[in-house]
Parts: sequence; C-alpha cells; structure tokens
Amino acid sequence: MLLILILLAVAAVLTANLWRARQKLPKGPTPLPLIGNFHQLFYLSWKTGSLVAAFNELKKQYGKVFTVWMGPKPSVYICDYDIAHETHVKRANIFGTRYSVGGMEYIREGRGIIGSNGDFWLEHRRFALMTLRNFGVGRTIMEDKIMDEYRYRFKDFKRTHFKNGAIQVNASSIFDLLVGSIINQLLVSERFEQDDQEFEKLKTSLAEALENISIIEGFLPLWVLKSPLMKWRTKITFAPFDFIFELGNRGIQRRVAAIENGTHTLSEEGDDFVDAFIVKMEKDKKEGIDSSFTLETLAIDLFDLWQAGQETTSTTLTWACVCLLNHPEVVEKLRKELTEVTGGTRGVSLTDRTKTPYLNANINEFQRIASILNVNLFRVLEEDTTIDSQPVPAGALVTTNLSMLHTDEEIFKNPQEFRPERFMENNNLEKRLIPFGIGKRACPGESLARAELFLITGNMILDYDLEPVGTLPKIETTTPFAPMKRPPVYDIRFVPRSQ
Repeated sequence: MLLILILLAVAAVLTANLWRARQKLPKGPTPLPLIGNFHQLFYLSWKTGSLVAAFNELKKQYGKVFTVWMGPKPSVYICDYDIAHETHVKRANIFGTRYSVGGMEYIREGRGIIGSNGDFWLEHRRFALMTLRNFGVGRTIMEDKIMDEYRYRFKDFKRTHFKNGAIQVNASSIFDLLVGSIINQLLVSERFEQDDQEFEKLKTSLAEALENISIIEGFLPLWVLKSPLMKWRTKITFAPFDFIFELGNRGIQRRVAAIENGTHTLSEEGDDFVDAFIVKMEKDKKEGIDSSFTLETLAIDLFDLWQAGQETTSTTLTWACVCLLNHPEVVEKLRKELTEVTGGTRGVSLTDRTKTPYLNANINEFQRIASILNVNLFRVLEEDTTIDSQPVPAGALVTTNLSMLHTDEEIFKNPQEFRPERFMENNNLEKRLIPFGIGKRACPGESLARAELFLITGNMILDYDLEPVGTLPKIETTTPFAPMKRPPVYDIRFVPRSQ
C-alpha cells in the first residue's frame, strides 16, 4: 500500500511539473510523464504512413509552431519559412547552439563540425570553409575536378557494366562512387574504385546506421544508450559509425607516416584537407597556441565532412534519376535547353547557369522532392525567448522541419507531384527552398553540392538516355519512419547518345 502511495505521489508531482512547463511553451499534444509524446507520434506515423505526415497532422491541429515532448524534453517545431527566417537568420545568435545528445555525441563528444558549439565550432567551421574555398569550391578548378571524376566514373562503369548497348547499374552505386570520390579527393587526395572493399563496407555501414537509427537515439543520453538496458540496440545502431571513424583514422595515420618517412611532402597550404589541417597543427604548435587542432579532432572533422558531403549529394542524384525516369518528357525538354546552350559541341559548364532556367528549376525540384531529413537536427535555447509571439524557455529544443516546409501545400501546390515548372512560374519559390538548412548552421558544403548537382545532372542528360531496368521505380521513400528519407532501390540503364 505504501509503495502504491509513493508511486501515485511521484506521478502526481511529475504531472504537475509537466503541466507547469507546458504553460511556457507553444501548444502541442498532451504528453505523458517520462515518455512525452512518443506514443502519439508513433501512432500518428503508423496512421498517416510517414513521420512527416504525422508532423503535418500536428501542424493542422496546433499551427505553424508546436511542441512535441521527446520523452522528458520539449522540442519546438517550426513549420513556416517566414518564422524560420526570423528566428534562425535575424536572431541567429539565440538559435545557433546545436543540441548534441545521444547519437550526436557518439564519437564526437562535443567536437567536430556538426555537433560542436562555441569557439571550437567557430574555429573548425571557419577552417573547413576556408580550406574548401582554397581548393577551388565555387571556382573553375572545382569544376575541373568534378568533371574529371564524372568522365572517369562513367568510363569505368562502361568497362565493367556495359550490357545490351548501355551501362546497366544500381543507381545509388554509381552516384556513391562518383560523389564519394569527389569529396575524398578534397579530403585525402584519393579516388575510390569499384573493387574497394573498404568503400563498400563504408557505404554499407553508413546505410545501415542511417536506416536503423530512430528518434529515440537522438534524445536518450549517451550513458543510457551505452547502458546494459540499451546496449543490445546501440551495438547494432552505432557500430557502423565506429567503422567509418576508424577508416578515417587509418587514413590519417598513413598520411602522418608518409610525412615522417619522406614519401609525402607538405606544401605551404597543403594539397588536401588532411594536409591543410596538419599544416595548421604545426603552425599552432610553433606559435605556442593551445590549439583544438589535433589528430583526434581531425578524425572527427573528416567523419563529419565525409558524411555531409557524400551522403546528401549522392542521395539527391539517386532521387533525381527516379524523377527523370518517371518523366521522360522532362528529359527531352532539358536536353533541348542544354543543346541550345552548348550548341551540342561541348559539355555543360558552371558558366551556363544563368542560361539554363529549366535545369535550375529541375535541380530545385529534385532537392525539394528529396528533402533528405524527415527530422532535422535540433538547436537548444540557452535563454528564454519567443517564437511567433509564443514564449519558449531556455533549455527547449528547436528545429525547422525542412521536409514539412518543402511539402507545404500553401506554398508548393500538389507537393507530392514532381513538377519543376513550379519554380519558373513563381520565382519566389526558390527562396523558400532551403535544402542546406538555414542560418549559421547551414551546410558548409553547399557550394560544392550545388556545383555537383548542376554539372552531373546537366552532362548526364546530354550524354545519355535514361531507361529503367524492370519495374519503373516509384517516387516514394523506402524509409518513411526513419530520420533520413532514403530513395527507392533500383537499377538504371545509361544509354550513350550519338554526338
């Protein structure tokens, strides 16, 4: 009897505290003590068919800003572009702190470019942006690197996967190797090959991790995830990240050994990201600076840059081909525009961007359809503030849900439909498309990704006819309930066009 009374008293206290906390937050579904709204979110996801559809149901009930309790932690969802711009851009200092708990802390432990904060984040993000810019991101040298990889990759797959007059290949495989090699050249000056077992395991590991991880891993503290109660799941979910991190670590050790034995010479600025980082380390050491640039933090920065630079662009290109396979009339219209621009005698160049409005519109629509994250990374408030005139206390989590913004029926009519013309009919739509995030936490590799999408898509349309293998893949995700929105798995035929 005493135990029951104690439990009832604890439940009463938790319920009262929860009620008081809700008064200081935007509206949302009624949470339960400890588990929050997880049960409602899981039910709505099952009922509507996806996590994004579940959030849209909550938006209909509670408005453009609402609160969902992830266990004992309140998270505020912003589902309106104007509100997102006002908070994340105009008040960037308040909304710029990354919430780094659970899965975000695994390996990183407050370091890296994605999960860190404060001076560490500022230093490492600034260094990454400067280094990428020095290596040609946004300049013609980067175009040359992208096109070299594009030509090499399709020539290589023609050698190994040519069948009945076409390159027949799994779509994600060719784009993984192409985009992976571009980013890897920037990071460690190495190209991946088809028979590279480490790359195959790396891609398999990353895919497994992204498909197995759930919202739970984003909110439970790391010590809970590593506890005996959760260890069985953590071992499966996070083990792939260990492999990816170790792979980068081994590459760093090889480079250090090569520098020490004289087989690799450091230039003044370095030939790739690893070189530039080591140059920075040595400079700080000579100047007696207590530096955060160490071989360990280099491994974590590589871990972040490789995942961000590879997975997002490769996945978007895989989505792009799904869209084009389902709309051959779009391919013909694209090809007509590109042939007029190039005269049919050369490839597409970044200098053609202003002359290719339809290609630009298609790339926008590819990114809108892809909207790779079903749930975006969170920021945490370090002071009390307001969002859309509603109070939000310090400690609350905040996120702008990009997938919801990109499927907002008031902005993008018939959002499930692939229709690139929408961006030509309304020039303001592009401003409301934010696939790289918004504010000071926007993706540092945006310039590189935009160049890759433009050059690879444009030249692919000029060089090849696209054909499905077997059943035409649907423009539907295979992971509607996972944090990341994965494209369908399919094979494609690239039929060389006579020039």
